[in-house]
Amino acid sequence: MLNYLEFAGWLILITWIASYVFPRYIMPSLHPLCDALEELHGGSGGMGFLGAPLSLLFQIILSLALTWLLTGWSAWCVLYCRAYTRGMTTGRIQYYLTGLFCCEFALSRMAKADRYRGFFLSVLPFAMAMGAFIVYSVNPASIRKMYPWLVRWMGFYF
Repeated sequence: MLNYLEFAGWLILITWIASYVFPRYIMPSLHPLCDALEELHGGSGGMGFLGAPLSLLFQIILSLALTWLLTGWSAWCVLYCRAYTRGMTTGRIQYYLTGLFCCEFALSRMAKADRYRGFFLSVLPFAMAMGAFIVYSVNPASIRKMYPWLVRWMGFYF
């Protein structure tokens, strides 16, 4: 019981910090870049007919980078759950449910703080990150391919 309380306490604290810092400081710094991409798509950037395809390309790159960052949060949550349940034969479900709740809570706060800017910049990164917790819980070895530094940092060797 004490192990679970330690796990939940630290996870809730880190989730609260992530759900406060990301929407408050990181998302507002992305808004000017997204505004510039919208202006470039609209043709007011002085690029002429190249503005729309160039804007779409940069939106896809930004979306993939944001997806990688947000799914990193999901990967960390899964590895954190695995760290506390290492060696346990039963009773893992409460750890993973708490991890799922905290992961989804932080991602939902981040998604709520984001302004809707279309599928690539608003929907895709958060939807992929929200589903990543389940995917990484079922197949944690896939974390090693996307985040090898995180796996080494958390002390896992699959």
